[in-house]
Order: sequence, then C-alpha cells, then structure tokens
Amino acid sequence: MAKGSRRGGRVRDKWRDKQWIVVNAPPAFDQVPLNYIPISDLTNAKGRVIENTLYDMLKQDPTQHQTKIFVQIDRINAGIATTIFKGHEYAKEFLRSLIRRGSSMINFVDEYTTSDGYVFRVSVTAFSQRRINSAKKHEIRLSMDRLLKAKIPTLSLNDFVKDVTMGKMGSDLMEETKKIAIIRHVGVRKTKLLSSPLQTEETKMESENTESLDELESSTTDEINTNTQEELESSTTDEINTNTQEELDK
Repeated sequence: MAKGSRRGGRVRDKWRDKQWIVVNAPPAFDQVPLNYIPISDLTNAKGRVIENTLYDMLKQDPTQHQTKIFVQIDRINAGIATTIFKGHEYAKEFLRSLIRRGSSMINFVDEYTTSDGYVFRVSVTAFSQRRINSAKKHEIRLSMDRLLKAKIPTLSLNDFVKDVTMGKMGSDLMEETKKIAIIRHVGVRKTKLLSSPLQTEETKMESENTESLDELESSTTDEINTNTQEELESSTTDEINTNTQEELDK
C-alpha cells in the first residue's frame, strides 16, 4: 500500500503543476521550434541545456544525425524559450566509424574568440589515409591553429556556428592539411562555449553590487562602533562626575 494511502491523504501529482514551453533554436538556425518540454519553475529553467541533432534543426539530410547540437535556454516569455548555442560534438557512433586500422588520428584543441566576443574551446580531429610520423602530425596541428586563428576572429557568433556545424570549417581545414599528408577526414569534432559578452556584463554587475553591499555594511558597522564608543565615554564621564560629587558631599 502506498505511503500516502496509509496516512489517509492523496498522493500529489507533480506533473499537473508543471508548465509546458516551446524551445526555439538559436538565431543561427532561424529560431525554428525544437522541443516541447515541461518545467517546474521559470527561474530554474533558465540555463538548462538541451541536446538535439543537426537534423532536428535543418531537416535536410539524414547524415546530419551524426552531429549533436547543445542549446541553452536564455529567456522565457509567454511560453516560448529563446536559446543560445552552447556547443556541438560528433556522435560517438560516427566517431567510431571514422577509425581505421593503419591510419593515424590527429587531435588539436585550443580556445578562440569570435568577432563579437564569444569564447569557444574548439576541438579538431583529422584522420590520415596511412600512418604518419610525429613531425607531420605536429605540422598538421600548426596549420590547423594558423587557419583557426586567422578565420574565427573575423566571424560573428552566427557565422561561426554555421561554419563549424555545417562543414564549411572542415572543408577549409582539409584544404590546408592535405598539403602536408593524405587526409581521409578532418572536421571540427567538438565546440564548447566558455564565455559570452552577456555573462561578462552580468559578472561585472554582480561584482559591483557585492562591493556596494560590502561598503554599506562596513559604513554601518563603523557607525555602530562610533555610537557605542560615544555612549561608553558618556556613561564613564557621568559615573566619574557622580563619584566626585559624592566625595565632595562627604
């Protein structure tokens, strides 16, 4: 028997208290509706990360299922949630399918900033046709870094998202790396948003508010200490005067 039945009460159905909202894609994907999800609290829902695939957003090519897209809820208004691009990555099944015996895998990871101030950690993976030595792997990583440093700072957030998820960045990397070795596949395997201009502004505002609160508390404490000291001095003076008067009377 359920615990609620033993007490004689009715078990509360939490699903009745939930609110359903529509989650839209980020602006880079034309803000098309993505998900219809339940939430318990509007405040706690902000910042929630939702996983989708590239096919869920574009619905063009079935091979787009191999790319996972992560979006983060930014604002909720009238039952509709707007999102920002949080990152992407290759599906594990797709990454396993790229591995071949007798070939080399070259990984490269670094952080880059877009033209509008969004900082991303970018992971690039390349697979060669045959095994290559460490010197060529190092040269391939350097060429990847040069291209990304030259290209990403010129892209806005939306352009960056389209380039890394739709293969344009991978095509540019292929053009560079194939000059060094025979490359079978190269692409941006994973991206992750580390910071944004909005987060920086919120952090500054929180810091300023904290400093103002500390200053207010400090000034209040100083005022209380001053008043206490004055009261103590006043009471001490009154006591001395009383004792002096009593001695004179004697």
